[in-house]
Amino acid sequence: MAEEQNDISKPSLQEFIICENVSNSSIQIKETNILQGRTIGTWGAISLIVNNIIGAGIFSTPTSIFKLSGSPGLALILWVIAGIISTCGAMVMLEFGCSIPRSGGMKVYLERSYSPKLLMTCIYVFYCVFLRELQALPVSSLPLVNFHSSSDSETSASNAFTISSYLLEAGGADTTDWMLRGLAIAAVSFAVGIHTVAPRIGRGLQDILSAVKLFTLFFIVCTGFAALRGYLRVPKPDNLSATTSFQGTSSSGYSIGTALLNAVFSFQGYDNLNAVMSEVKNPQRTLRIALPTAMGMVTILYVLVNIAYFAGVSRDEFLGSDLTIAASLFKNVFGQSAAVKALPALVAISGIGNLLSGAFTVSRVIQELAKDGITPFPDLLMQNCPFKTPIVSLAIHLGVTIVFICAPPAHDAFNFVVRLGTYPAVFLLTLVTIGLIKLRLSKGENFKSSFTAPWAVLALYLAGNIFLLVMPFVPPKNGKESTGLPYYLSPVVAMAILALGVIYYVIRFLLFPKIFGYDLDLMTVDLSDGSQVSRYRTRKTRG
Repeated sequence: MAEEQNDISKPSLQEFIICENVSNSSIQIKETNILQGRTIGTWGAISLIVNNIIGAGIFSTPTSIFKLSGSPGLALILWVIAGIISTCGAMVMLEFGCSIPRSGGMKVYLERSYSPKLLMTCIYVFYCVFLRELQALPVSSLPLVNFHSSSDSETSASNAFTISSYLLEAGGADTTDWMLRGLAIAAVSFAVGIHTVAPRIGRGLQDILSAVKLFTLFFIVCTGFAALRGYLRVPKPDNLSATTSFQGTSSSGYSIGTALLNAVFSFQGYDNLNAVMSEVKNPQRTLRIALPTAMGMVTILYVLVNIAYFAGVSRDEFLGSDLTIAASLFKNVFGQSAAVKALPALVAISGIGNLLSGAFTVSRVIQELAKDGITPFPDLLMQNCPFKTPIVSLAIHLGVTIVFICAPPAHDAFNFVVRLGTYPAVFLLTLVTIGLIKLRLSKGENFKSSFTAPWAVLALYLAGNIFLLVMPFVPPKNGKESTGLPYYLSPVVAMAILALGVIYYVIRFLLFPKIFGYDLDLMTVDLSDGSQVSRYRTRKTRG
């Protein structure tokens, strides 16, 4: 589809009206009340990806990976491998995005790859509503931030806790659970509110915060180079020499596998732009620039940041510090005051970028699902009036996030809740990769894209995802996680939630029509961005 045909800002489309009969009642839908318009440029596209990948975890996640791997050398190798696997995934998203340049991301690619299409839509509904909000690794018990995620691909709930914790830390205020919750709710409400009533300001703030994140990581890298030159207030660590870098390397396959798992999840979020392609200017060209650029910057910075940590922080500090590892580096180079005052504000800024990116993307995916006519109140959910933003979908995102901020009664429960989103995300990405292979090999599918990922890339990414799917079922030594819950519980519960989508599809679209004697007539209307509005009209087949 030509990019010019996707431009919904043309005046001739402003009066475009869709008229159809749904459930024997006439409705009218104005296209300009559904589509937002193409307002995201190249830097805006890069910032969406950067904001979703880089969160607060890069300031502390390296600690857990070092502890599991046992040595700085292996830890750095695992970060490189994780970056390669994630870049392969980004290339899969790039090929699909260039072939289908419209919003929806994984939802659209699954529908294109598998039949029946509606089954995949139903499965994705349950993922989006119940699990997409939770796409994160378990939050760890860092003394500085009780709800800090050990991954950069964080939930809105855990990210809001991170922001509130670090803001209170920066202000020197005492913290209580409900003080954290209140500030967390305020943070996510701000992110949703600004995207609701002032979308242009919200996108501009996203762009600014992504630049601040990149600058922060670059500053950490520069601090590491200063440490390598010996500008330290403590004895220089000996972590990176040829004789010491691999000392203490773990021989446990479970520990090394878990470390790689954590590193790979730190790169998740590269599919963020694909979910909002209908709002991107020149979508195919922009995606080809933005996705490789963002992934390249993040991967290089992640590896260099970890080198910086090892350059300025000793092994004992890695294992026993009560601060994030970035704070330990700042303290060793600049002194106690700089570490305590500067870093909390930088981490909070990074978390706000995640909240803004998440609110922007998730609301658009919910809106796309409403177009399919299988969500409750679809006409309401897909509207963008009065601010040219999906206001009801944004409200749903806010409500779900507040529930997960307030509901979990204990830290272990919160750990369990937030880790539910990771496993099904990997499962769906695996299906997307298999779907791409299927489309390529099936001549009748007529699948074409302006970018083609090499077969070796698909094979490597598929192997990496299979590893991620199998690892959670490899038992640790005691058969339980640190939370005391069965190690397999999170992936089992997550997959059970996805299975509800299959049950929903069978009951609503197969059993009910057969039991109650009616057929479902699918009515669709094409929109100018390549998407459709679909509704189902019941037609009696027997009296």
